[in-house]
Amino acid sequence: MILRSFALVLFCLTFASVAHAQTRAGIFKDYTEMRSAMDDAMTSADITTALLRFDAGVTSAGETLDVQAKFDQLFPKGLPNTALVRRDVYDNGFSRELLVYWNGTKYLWVSILLHDRRTELVAIEFSANTDYDKVAGEF
Repeated sequence: MILRSFALVLFCLTFASVAHAQTRAGIFKDYTEMRSAMDDAMTSADITTALLRFDAGVTSAGETLDVQAKFDQLFPKGLPNTALVRRDVYDNGFSRELLVYWNGTKYLWVSILLHDRRTELVAIEFSANTDYDKVAGEF
């Protein structure tokens, strides 16, 4: 039940917005900085940082705390393992990645739509779910 609730909350937090340069949410210097931000948040069990850094449409502190509490229940030791499962490269600097983070037999699937503008990397869309089909369906 907790797993389904968490999957639903994360699925609902999927966003599709252009990040604003003044806040820098969703905007990174390069791919290395973006992956470091995501990997650090997931391996340290800090979903709040990922939601804020990737501008995942979180509207309140209470909403953030709720998601973090569910994440902590599902992944109390964080997600120390990570892999790039799929990367689709499109024209004009656009790409989409499917990442997986896991601990034991518990997995979190992450999809990120990226735009490399040569001077910065923009994470246009971010979604995460414990249900592979919900995230993989974006490809």
